[in-house]
Amino acid sequence: MLIEESGWTPIEETVWTWERPLPLKYVLATEEWDGEPFVWARCADADGVFVDPASRRERLTFVGCAPAGQLLTAVERARRRPVGPDGHAGPVGIGDIGLVVEFPVPGADPEAALHHALRAHHWELFAAVLLGCRPSGLDASLVDVVVEAEVRHDGPMRQSTEPADASWLLLGTVAGGHLGECRRVEGLYADRPAPPMRLIGCEPGEPLLRRLVRPRGDGDRVRLLAVDRSGRVMRDLENIPLEITASRPSVLGGALVDLWLREGPTVRPVPAARPVWDVWFEGPPTEPGSWVPFPPEGRAEWVAFAAARQGAGRPPTGPVRHLDGRHVTDVPALECALGEAIEGPGGRYLQCWDALYGCSCGGERPREPFTLVWHDAEVARRALAPASMDPAGGTPYMDDVLRLLAQVGITVELR
Repeated sequence: MLIEESGWTPIEETVWTWERPLPLKYVLATEEWDGEPFVWARCADADGVFVDPASRRERLTFVGCAPAGQLLTAVERARRRPVGPDGHAGPVGIGDIGLVVEFPVPGADPEAALHHALRAHHWELFAAVLLGCRPSGLDASLVDVVVEAEVRHDGPMRQSTEPADASWLLLGTVAGGHLGECRRVEGLYADRPAPPMRLIGCEPGEPLLRRLVRPRGDGDRVRLLAVDRSGRVMRDLENIPLEITASRPSVLGGALVDLWLREGPTVRPVPAARPVWDVWFEGPPTEPGSWVPFPPEGRAEWVAFAAARQGAGRPPTGPVRHLDGRHVTDVPALECALGEAIEGPGGRYLQCWDALYGCSCGGERPREPFTLVWHDAEVARRALAPASMDPAGGTPYMDDVLRLLAQVGITVELR
């Protein structure tokens, strides 16, 4: 393991290897308090990394809701639609919603500083769809809003009991913005363990060997790192509980073992993203347009890889950059094309989109000024017409992109 002057090399920057003929694909590791890496196992493969999102969607009710911005627009749209036999109007897309639940710490000193007296849970509701709304029984001026979404909690959390005396704040996740408040969210606090996972062809480290001999019910939280063929970390699949339910000699042989984990990562890519993982396993792409053949889910995964491997692209130089807009038919495609035009194949253009709505940073200006020539711009204009970064849903997505690029000093020519 390489050591820097400041201490141990961070595990996400380590080049991982093993002395076996099989490609290394996953590493189970943690870091000690001083940054020293703690390796539990190196593995040749895993089963259960990709999960169909349809099985993770849930129905929630924003009880006693005062909607604002884009959520209010969706509620008003739903009210104008005819009600079906189930008592709800047709679904109305909302997009991603951030939810902050803030509540007093039980037993905390009321005179203590706020960060000691209050605690917050942060949730994300992905691809939320409004199914219906009705006047709230709590207050005639409020509504109960029924939505369906993929529910994720930001970070590990075992609590399934709704906190008392909480405030519930709804936020936009793309460009921020206030989406309203509610009295509670029915169905949010529930026991939803992540699906299990099997790690295949594992070479256990000494700590894991001891754990297999003397099992413990409470699992340490470990990081599951996905590495590419060169051994560099290409994705970090968050902290997962190391609760092993079974272990057997591996189907791959070679004195390796297969491990069954009670839970895998909470957030996992969809099956449509598997080919994207195969491409990035060979290393960051070098050919422009490599993302084009993938569906929107695969393109979104491409963006996640580009974000995880910041600096992997080779930014073009010169006063003019070119964006190939022929395949910009969805938001992930725009992110792929924009990242490629500015940062090179496999690159991602990181930008503070909140700068459009008052963020004091003002946006990230380029290292040197340039003109972005956007070819076939009308393709994106038509395809992205229903999308918006505006919390109120009033500004087309492409207009906001162009406005922010101009704000940070990038001249755009549409062709």
